[in-house]
Amino acid sequence: MKNRYHSFITVNMSRPKTRQTFVLLCLIVAFTFALAGALAMGQAESRLAPSELSRITSHISSKTLVMAMGENIPFLQEELQAAGLEEIASRMAFELATSIDLRDPRTYLGRELPMYDLFDSEIDIASSDVDYTSIPIESPPPPKLEQEIIKAMEDSGKDVDETPSGTIKQKKVLIYNTHFWESYLPELGRKDPRLASDVQKNITSVSKRMARELEEMGVGAVTVKRKYTWNSGSYVQSRKMVIAALGQYEDVTYLIDLHRDAQRRPKTTKVVKGKAYARLAFVVGRESKNFEENLQLARQMYNQLNRIVPGICSAVIIKKREKGNNGEYNQSLSPNSLLVEVGGIDNTFEEANRSIEILARVLAERIHKSKPVSNEQ
Repeated sequence: MKNRYHSFITVNMSRPKTRQTFVLLCLIVAFTFALAGALAMGQAESRLAPSELSRITSHISSKTLVMAMGENIPFLQEELQAAGLEEIASRMAFELATSIDLRDPRTYLGRELPMYDLFDSEIDIASSDVDYTSIPIESPPPPKLEQEIIKAMEDSGKDVDETPSGTIKQKKVLIYNTHFWESYLPELGRKDPRLASDVQKNITSVSKRMARELEEMGVGAVTVKRKYTWNSGSYVQSRKMVIAALGQYEDVTYLIDLHRDAQRRPKTTKVVKGKAYARLAFVVGRESKNFEENLQLARQMYNQLNRIVPGICSAVIIKKREKGNNGEYNQSLSPNSLLVEVGGIDNTFEEANRSIEILARVLAERIHKSKPVSNEQ
């Protein structure tokens, strides 16, 4: 029953039918808002997924981005006392070109002092002798090597080299090298740390050794590599390579990306009972949708490795999106993704292989415990 009082309508809610209608309307409104919110979030997620745009904007400081937004949002202009369009444009152009934020000294000191950038990483778990000066360092290849890689890429027949190891058909582990050129100075007969890279003699041989070790332990493994340059976006290129390989090897559940650290020998070597091991370190990308799963995996591997050879694994490092780094490392492709640093520039293949044998053993035991691997020939 409705009554009108001074232009207001009152509704008698004592009737069951009226109450049901009212509840139904509330549910419809709530559903509409929930649906609209879900669609908005879905669109936002697809737009903000790791992409070339995110890699570009990661070079721009939040201050500059807010200033740019302020041009269209008066409130931000008032709060920040934003400068004019000319200053915003010049700041964005400068930061995109140099990756330097004038309000953050780390962004330009870090270029001259590489160790300064290490404090952007987070040590999740580490051995007692590890601190921020021990965090893995990523170094680009020398310009001359870039030219060698470009020349090698001209031979399209050798662009992709997928190497199934052993005779196990069901491949559970895919091993690759985003920075395939990373090598070890003693193996190259060099002393200059800037020259610890090579197109042929590099970390890919360690990957093949790990694949062979896994196969001998009854775990199907495959290595995959493709030549591309640092400047072409190595993680973008390796992602394409891994996706293609996953389409071919459908049983793969573990993705292992092996790297070589740029730290020097005291930081990357562990001597146990007279044997020298290239220390291992795990890097986990915080921006990956599988961050929690990959972090737990790295922690468990860290503990198991150090039970076998104390100190062989130095740390589990978490890295976020920062200064052009997408903080993802292709780890969204699998909840069982590992980025492993295998020794540093002063280690040898012998030391690296000694450690990789332990890593393969721990991984094989883990796989066997979770689900038996078929040995079908």
